[in-house]
Amino acid sequence: MKCVIADDHPLFREALSQLIGGDPLRAEVSHADNVASLHDLVEHEGAPDILLLDLHMPGATGFSALSWFVGNYPDKPVVVISANTHPDTVRRAIDHGAAAFLSKSSPTDAIGDCLQRVLAGERGLHPGLAAGDQGASLQALDVAEALASLTPQQFRVTSMLVEGLLNKQIAYELNVKEATIKAHMTEIFRKLGVQSRTQAVLAIGNLTVTPLEELQRAP
Repeated sequence: MKCVIADDHPLFREALSQLIGGDPLRAEVSHADNVASLHDLVEHEGAPDILLLDLHMPGATGFSALSWFVGNYPDKPVVVISANTHPDTVRRAIDHGAAAFLSKSSPTDAIGDCLQRVLAGERGLHPGLAAGDQGASLQALDVAEALASLTPQQFRVTSMLVEGLLNKQIAYELNVKEATIKAHMTEIFRKLGVQSRTQAVLAIGNLTVTPLEELQRAP
């Protein structure tokens, strides 16, 4: 069984690797510390049997990486592991296709049990966590579907667009010609159903994960 742990914290990845690589799962584990490296792994090695994904991966905007992977590999389960365990975040992650949601502070036996249940076909799991009543909006689900149609390179361009980079800056970062980025932008706008950079950023904003501190302050 192949597993990818997508998280930018090396100590957490290593701890998960030891758990998943041991009994009873004995998985072959690969690591990704950002969305670009996750794309590279999937392109060169194929989709893993299970993906463990941190919501706050570099290169992702909220649920964007989750939506892209689920849309492209619907038969490969994704378990979100996050420190943001607010009920609204849990519900939205499941609505966007996560097979399960785990807290980063979950005991190792709880994580192992959840992963075994997911691999056995169970879905919508969030052991020890509450899931809110209000899930992902229709706009967010539409954007998620559009993101799933992006190529990995188009996804990277979109992420840099959201960060506020200009076309020439994106071209420099990706080591391609600016004309190539303009062509990507045209296709990204078409898939998102927008006509400008501002509209694209607003559309992707539907997938943003509200910080835990703000959720906790909400009345």
